Amino acid sequence: MKLIYVLRGQINYWFYRAIRPLIFLWSGEEAHNKLKKVGLLLASNFLGRSILRVLFYYQHKSLNTTVDGVKYDNPIGLSAGFDKDGELTDAYPLMGFGFAELGSFTGDVCPGNPGVGRRLFRLVKSKSILVWYGLNNQGAQAIAKRLKDKKFKIPIGISAAKTNNFADFDLQDSIDDYLKTVNAFTDIGHYYTINISCPNTQDGEPFVDKKNLNTLLDALDQVKQETKPVYVKMAADLEEGEINTIVDTCLKHKIDGLVLTNLTKPSMNNEYLKEELTFDKGALSGLPVQRISTKVVRHVYQRTRGKITIIGVGGVFSADDAYEKITSGANLIELITGMIFEGPQVIGEINRGLVDLLKKDGFSSIEQAVGSRNPLL
Repeated sequence: MKLIYVLRGQINYWFYRAIRPLIFLWSGEEAHNKLKKVGLLLASNFLGRSILRVLFYYQHKSLNTTVDGVKYDNPIGLSAGFDKDGELTDAYPLMGFGFAELGSFTGDVCPGNPGVGRRLFRLVKSKSILVWYGLNNQGAQAIAKRLKDKKFKIPIGISAAKTNNFADFDLQDSIDDYLKTVNAFTDIGHYYTINISCPNTQDGEPFVDKKNLNTLLDALDQVKQETKPVYVKMAADLEEGEINTIVDTCLKHKIDGLVLTNLTKPSMNNEYLKEELTFDKGALSGLPVQRISTKVVRHVYQRTRGKITIIGVGGVFSADDAYEKITSGANLIELITGMIFEGPQVIGEINRGLVDLLKKDGFSSIEQAVGSRNPLL
């Protein structure tokens, strides 16, 4: 059976390598929209679902894990920012994802930043995507209404952010906006992520401020559910003191975990080829954030003594990349950019590779590997 999976992976890899130049003839945003339609079509019928499963699905019992009471078939998930309106949930299990985080959703309808069709740019040599979407989505109420009776086959995370329609920041209005999404999805999904770190909003990242964050988490304390974990997504470009402040504040409020990290700003990062940057706004995903996010995972795991859930995201292109974050302290892993550059088969290939890495280190379960190379002294 292993040989079959190896051959499948190689065939898928070279097929995607052959068609990727054609896909990349479209602009980033156009390609995203067109391929989303393909995914919707395949997931809508028995034949299409069978094709997805045969081409991409992989599972192994050593990858099963339970995090904050939620059971996952494997630790590899889709990051927020890809499925902004929660439309492709039928496709993700068939592609091999262990979970998917939808959104970010905002309290009100949000068109995102100006320049529709020109808000996503590929930096091919840097293995990165420059993102300037600005939280475009249909709004929490409409999306929740559509997903209300949906039966999910994998755990689903609900990413909540503040509507990006105004440049002026008002603390209470912002908190009310988050609560609209949280309340709309009370009976939908398996966990919440509170996104305080989108780098493409008009009013910046006001919840890096300790007082503002305390006030937001105070409000969330009043509405969060015992059976649904709450995580906070942190920015990539923070000083250690800022990281510690956010972590300690989250611990104080008994937040269940942290998503580490969001995108990195080009002005604060040197791990990409400057000549590939053709747009003066936005933030970078992929390889430029890989080292940063892993470093933050290691630091937060140490600071919290491994007592808080960590979802590692940023620059995951292979099983080795995912395993580095897991052994640094991440319980779960999310990706988007790896799928864009390597192809949709990368999810199954990462999971297959993780099984081999676990065996090499003498582990029978992915849970045993968490933090194994970042000892708590």
